[in-house]
Amino acid sequence: MSDDGAAPTQRLSVVDRLLPPVEQVGDDGHPKASRMAPREQLVAAGLGVANIAITVGTASALERGQALVLLGGLLASALTLVGARVGNRILVLVGLFAATLTQNSGGPLFLFVVLPYYAAAIWIFLRYNRVVKEQGALRRKQRAEQRTAGGARTDRTSAKGGAKNAKKTTAKAAPPKSKRYTPPKARRKPPPPPPKPPRDRSIVD
Repeated sequence: MSDDGAAPTQRLSVVDRLLPPVEQVGDDGHPKASRMAPREQLVAAGLGVANIAITVGTASALERGQALVLLGGLLASALTLVGARVGNRILVLVGLFAATLTQNSGGPLFLFVVLPYYAAAIWIFLRYNRVVKEQGALRRKQRAEQRTAGGARTDRTSAKGGAKNAKKTTAKAAPPKSKRYTPPKARRKPPPPPPKPPRDRSIVD
């Protein structure tokens, strides 16, 4: 017996199960440049699967280095598929460029084979670069607002400090001098020494 109050279960498609969408906004509330959109994930996954078949065909056409080309191509495909599943643009870009290196068999169809990989890599990189520029502009705006707010706080603090210093200077000012004039006291001169008695000249030698 079903419960009428229970929420209906939402069925996910095969694509959503294999490539679950990632959250575009980070914990800080700003978009993250490394996170892919669902369309990017789908394109990267398709190229990753296609690279497996291309790698096998390229390795079979070579006379030497088949194992090395096969191993490198499979690693590039795995890196691209993992990056598409977790929605990381950096991993996908590395995988796509690595795939083009392993696809170089020297044949006439090489350009047509690698062209979709270069086009997808450039497309994903442009989207990544756009988000990076938006983040840089947002950070510069925030720093400018912080500097403006900091300057206003400094001006208010300086004004308050000046008012306090003015009050302290007024409180510590010396009292005004008295206008009453007091003449200096005259210094007393010491009395002159007594005169010496005159010498007696009546005695004749």
